[in-house]
Amino acid sequence: MNDYSYLRTILTSDSIEVLVKAFKSLSNEGLEVYVANSNKGFKLATEKSLKSGDVLMVPAADWNFAEELLECIDLKEYVTNCEIPENAKSEVEIAQEKYFKKRKWTYIETAVIIVVVMIYYLFKTIFH
Repeated sequence: MNDYSYLRTILTSDSIEVLVKAFKSLSNEGLEVYVANSNKGFKLATEKSLKSGDVLMVPAADWNFAEELLECIDLKEYVTNCEIPENAKSEVEIAQEKYFKKRKWTYIETAVIIVVVMIYYLFKTIFH
């Protein structure tokens, strides 16, 4: 699996005309524009590969410039937040998230056990 964590969402629309207009504006300025692939990957967009409901993505370094371009052509209402697409995370990042989530629950379980033991010890010392 390739690491596409450098991609950020820039625009989403159900209108193919809006997507094509945005794609042309971004690509004419030399920006790489990506769309989701059918096999949960990403590919460089072409005018023919765009379909209704696609989410256009650009590299994170170009996001601010792309946002300014889209504002200039009156597509500000379609601009999304600068977010990493869900399936763009690398296998290492996914494994790290799982590890940290498990670690967090281990800490919570440990804290609960310590509190229960303290309550038991207090109960035994007071009522014995």
